[in-house]
Amino acid sequence: MRRTARVVAVFVAVVLAGGCTREVAAPEVTPTATPTATTAPVQAPVGKAVQAPEPIKDELLLYNPLYRAGQIAAVSCSLPTAKLANKQAMIRYANAFVACLDRAWAPVITRAGFDFVRPSAVYSSPAGTKTDCAVMDKEYYGLYCSSNHGIYFNWPEYIVEGASQEDTRASVQWLIAHEYGHHVQEVTGILDQYHERYSSARDAAQEQVEEHRSEMQAHCFAAAFFGANRETFRIHGERLDHYGHPGYYRRAADSINFDRWLRQAFKAKGPSGCKTWAAPAGSVTGV
Repeated sequence: MRRTARVVAVFVAVVLAGGCTREVAAPEVTPTATPTATTAPVQAPVGKAVQAPEPIKDELLLYNPLYRAGQIAAVSCSLPTAKLANKQAMIRYANAFVACLDRAWAPVITRAGFDFVRPSAVYSSPAGTKTDCAVMDKEYYGLYCSSNHGIYFNWPEYIVEGASQEDTRASVQWLIAHEYGHHVQEVTGILDQYHERYSSARDAAQEQVEEHRSEMQAHCFAAAFFGANRETFRIHGERLDHYGHPGYYRRAADSINFDRWLRQAFKAKGPSGCKTWAAPAGSVTGV
């Protein structure tokens, strides 16, 4: 996740149905003593090949079974209590939080008909680090790489002078939940079709719209997780500002779209509230 947005891509397979024919044996003819008229030989009818249905454009973006798979699981999470003030503490905390996300997301992904695959790990990636898919830019807080299912964490950005440990933990959780949202997109085929749409965009403006849809959906998936696990993380009162209802704490003038998607997902407690690919382009800005 960058301070604005980022691009990721994956793979998907298309299966086509094969055709078939059916053969019918010709009837046996018994000769008689009297001549008969010569008739044309009986031929077996030829069956028509079954035509493969045309693939539905953007099917996994618009009609993904994930959207109909119900709510994310409410789970218990055991997270480290050490102060988040150095690399070791940050990475240990982030990996423990990913394990929590695994338990919550696995049932809904499986119900949708996809194989659940865990992210490989959370890797320490300060600015300038070469990751599996890009160099960590100073403008990035984190990256998700589909090639190895890795989450790369620019943890020094989260050591902020004067910040409380509660706020720091909430911010780390949000970042990791967002990058995990990209992992959910990857294992459900969304990222591959996003990449196809991005690659075929007519201009830079259209590329940005597709990027916004992907980023907003990852934010939305994060908010859905927190909505389903509101009690697990004791998300009440002012803490709601960190978890998507009424929106992760922001001051940007264009955050109205961001807040709307997050409120919607938080309430739905699942991916049904995150169909960003079917929404008007103007509703996905502000990521």
